[in-house]
Amino acid sequence: MNRKTLLALAVFAGLGMLAIIALTRPEKGERSTDRARPVAKLNTADVETLEVTKNGVTSVIKNEGGKYKVVAPVAYAADEPIAKAAFEGLGKMDVSDLVTEQKAKHAEFEVDDKSGIHMVVKAKGGKVLADLIVGKSTGPGTMVRPMGKDEIWQASGISRYLFDKTAADWRDKSVTTFTLADAERVEVVAKDGGKAILKKTGAKVGTEDGWSVVESSVKIDKVDNSIANGIASALSIWKANDFADGVKLADAGLEPPVLTVTVGLKGDKKVTAQIGDKKGEDEYYVKTPEAPQVFIVKKYNVDRVMKRPIEFRDKTLCDIADSDVAEIAVTRGENSYTLVKSGSEWKATKPAKLDLDTAKVTFASAFKEWKAQSFAEDATAKTNGLAKPQAVISAKGKAKGATCTVKVGDETKDKLNYYVMSAAHPDVFLAPKWNVDRVMVKVADLKKGSTPAAPAGGPGPGGMPVAAGNPHGRRPH
Repeated sequence: MNRKTLLALAVFAGLGMLAIIALTRPEKGERSTDRARPVAKLNTADVETLEVTKNGVTSVIKNEGGKYKVVAPVAYAADEPIAKAAFEGLGKMDVSDLVTEQKAKHAEFEVDDKSGIHMVVKAKGGKVLADLIVGKSTGPGTMVRPMGKDEIWQASGISRYLFDKTAADWRDKSVTTFTLADAERVEVVAKDGGKAILKKTGAKVGTEDGWSVVESSVKIDKVDNSIANGIASALSIWKANDFADGVKLADAGLEPPVLTVTVGLKGDKKVTAQIGDKKGEDEYYVKTPEAPQVFIVKKYNVDRVMKRPIEFRDKTLCDIADSDVAEIAVTRGENSYTLVKSGSEWKATKPAKLDLDTAKVTFASAFKEWKAQSFAEDATAKTNGLAKPQAVISAKGKAKGATCTVKVGDETKDKLNYYVMSAAHPDVFLAPKWNVDRVMVKVADLKKGSTPAAPAGGPGPGGMPVAAGNPHGRRPH
């Protein structure tokens, strides 16, 4: 490439850059230096009230000595982090550059009446400090439009996200809050009279806090410590997803509640949550006895708290360390197999001619602290497919008597669990499907050269499938 060509390309590139700058910057006479800014710099300390209108609903948030509260559309405590971020953002806002005066650009920059967020900032006494439509956030800043004008300005220091909130978003959604370490006692009382009270022992069981039974309407020989710990943990920072303003307690299943859960705290304090009926398929009505507010909480969060007395009973199906497992057997029609460990290698004794790929025997760890998810409401083996189980899973350990046998029945309707029975218990359990399927493999998937199919299902929120508990106590004990 000769010198003239390179020079021509350089000039062309330079002209291109100048064209881009000319097209993107405001026209002469529109710069902020040429006219007064529509909003002066704000001092957060001077801001008392913030009014935000989204989807036709106006929320009014007030700062009272560093504490925030919602005063409209309903009087309620504000979500402190959200309110604080919005008020502090106003102190950082700098409306500096005029972008355009073209009304046709309002929708593009999301400062039109339909998509924009109307924000009114007031000082004490009701003096208006700013009245803006907040629009699209871009790299350099956020587009804003003074109310009643066509001008679109660029504001730095804020983002649309700070103010783009529904009326419910500004309100504190905390149902119960306390310091988890202060939890000493857990009590559940079901509508049908079922009851369980447990207290913390002060000792550790593995990595968990240990609990003992004080009182129970069902026999609990051995405690499942994870249930009481899970309830205490959930209630320590329990937040709702929405508010059920105006709903009648009777219509929400809260008069009386389906289940009442109380956590006793140090200093003779306590926190109580009342759980009502379902709202739709994946939500529940919840409230506390101290306040009239009814909340809406997602099912997966309620499942952590909504435990029948029987749920505190130990649900261990098997507990053999993977290094101690000496034999694994699955009886399942044509997919029956038996694997025996010889030294450090696995060998197949059934089917006799199975060319086993030992690298695929990765499921011995399934028998270590293998627990069911919950107890089945219906303990009738016939209705759960356990009268004629689809499979029987057995494991033997190196130590004498270290054995476990689990019958596998039907899948639950939600496809998250199987109905199972352990030889060590008369109860019918719900066992996580993903954990059962990792052992209940096809014989063909154990052969050398095969590609095992991925098990259906899998862990849900928190790494475990969520199976709904039932507080109504319908299951006969």
